[in-house]
Amino acid sequence: MLPGCVEKSLLYRSLDPKACAGVARLCEDQQAIRAALKEKGLTAFIADGSILPRETGVSDLPMKHAVPFVSPESLRVTLDLPNRGSISGMGIPLGVTLIVGGGFHGKSTLLQALERGVYNHIAGDGREYVITDASAVKLRSEDSHSISNVDISLFIHDLPGKSDTTSFSTADASGSTSQAANVIEGIEAGTSLFLIDEDTSATNFMVRDELMQRVVADSKEPITPFISRVRDLYEKLGISSILVAGSSGSYFHVSDTVIQMKEYVPYDITERAKTTAAEFPPFTASVRPFAVPSFQRRPQPSKALAGSDRTKVKVMGLESILINKSLTDLRAVEQLTDSEQLNGLAALLLDAAERRMDGKKTLVQVVDLQERQMDEKGLASLLAPGRPGDLARPRRQEIFECLDRCRELKF
Repeated sequence: MLPGCVEKSLLYRSLDPKACAGVARLCEDQQAIRAALKEKGLTAFIADGSILPRETGVSDLPMKHAVPFVSPESLRVTLDLPNRGSISGMGIPLGVTLIVGGGFHGKSTLLQALERGVYNHIAGDGREYVITDASAVKLRSEDSHSISNVDISLFIHDLPGKSDTTSFSTADASGSTSQAANVIEGIEAGTSLFLIDEDTSATNFMVRDELMQRVVADSKEPITPFISRVRDLYEKLGISSILVAGSSGSYFHVSDTVIQMKEYVPYDITERAKTTAAEFPPFTASVRPFAVPSFQRRPQPSKALAGSDRTKVKVMGLESILINKSLTDLRAVEQLTDSEQLNGLAALLLDAAERRMDGKKTLVQVVDLQERQMDEKGLASLLAPGRPGDLARPRRQEIFECLDRCRELKF
């Protein structure tokens, strides 16, 4: 039986040469689009004819009879690919992009396609040519998120009790505090693009309306909302944002591009939105000067994760990693796609605890060392007896997200 499996799956002569060549050509074209994003000043590209909706909420198959994607003329970009040749679609520019529209018109579906656009899709998926900046991070609120010595002062300050928000820790973060920490952790991980849906965001983190500002003075509000920082993130750190909004128009004032989804078709309404927004006062609040957070967190050695012949590792779907009795909750890391990635994260978590974390290296240095090892020696260098062997390499951003959610790690 084993020789037959090897014969059919591992030997090139048993594979369909045309199918293999097709996979290689598609991958080459996808990588060419990724390279073109920077050259064209884009954060993402969605090809005309793409099928964005999925068959069901638990299926990755394309929805039958879905409306094919068609780019607005003003945002249409044409690229020349090495194999397919010319391809056209919507290019989302660098900066702040707002996706608006009525409920059930396709806003979140577009954002979900962009979330998964950090990966290359197989032929027949419908999203083969939906390509997003590979470092993109989906942000959301995350009640009970564990935070260890994170500088969240860019968004949170003057807390009751005088807690130091330049080195903030809690085992049970609120929605707004967790989302603030997730922004800072994303910056630390080197992202160039944030993806945000208001449906999964903390309202008080995103914006404060004028009436609330009058009732609760800025001096009594410890939260600087994201709307007050989104321009600085782009102009001072080069981090773009794509936001989905359906209830608040405040972001019209700070957006570079506004896309309306109407019956699953995108329209560029930037000019109309800006003209209408000019009739309303922009969001203003008294905020502290923008300052780049400090990234000098140094993970301490962890006895709870120290490796031994008896270390037990269990991965539970896409939800969590259990190492001995230490549970790392990854349910809010929405860009993970398969359990093999979590196996890889478990191996990296143990590698960090056993070999890297000495209280001297920063978290950035730890992840840099791990990425260099995977580049030079591959995933096999992370294997150990008695631990999962089917590993997939996670992105740098997911490595940071995993380490930040491990409650046993202290910084």
